[in-house]
Amino acid sequence: MADKRRKDETPISDEVTADVVSIEQGGAGRIAAERVTISQGGAQTITASTVEIEQGGAALINADHATLNQAGAVLVMSEDVGLTESMSALTIATRVNASGSTIGVLLAGTIEGEPEVRFDARLAAIIGAGAVVTLFVLRRLFR
Repeated sequence: MADKRRKDETPISDEVTADVVSIEQGGAGRIAAERVTISQGGAQTITASTVEIEQGGAALINADHATLNQAGAVLVMSEDVGLTESMSALTIATRVNASGSTIGVLLAGTIEGEPEVRFDARLAAIIGAGAVVTLFVLRRLFR
């Protein structure tokens, strides 16, 4: 495990593997653990059973249970996702419970709360079908 320090002396680890990982005002590249807790920090990739992030963020979260509170993530893949005043670009989950949160693209079985969703599975399918039809017509026109 490499430990780097920025100018403000906040530790940043390239790779962390452990049963329990807790990061406060720091960061990591890749984390593989049973349980991950991040407060005012972040990680690039997290693979864990349980992930809790408060006032931080991650690029990729792959977990059984993920909870974000005033946090952000690019991609969240989880059985159970809880978002409170958080943002996610893409969330793929069996169950999502969100309040005061924005999700770019949401693919979920059950949605609880009132997340602001930009694209859900229905809209993504409609846009995809429209793109296929458009490409087909353009291909026929410009043969």
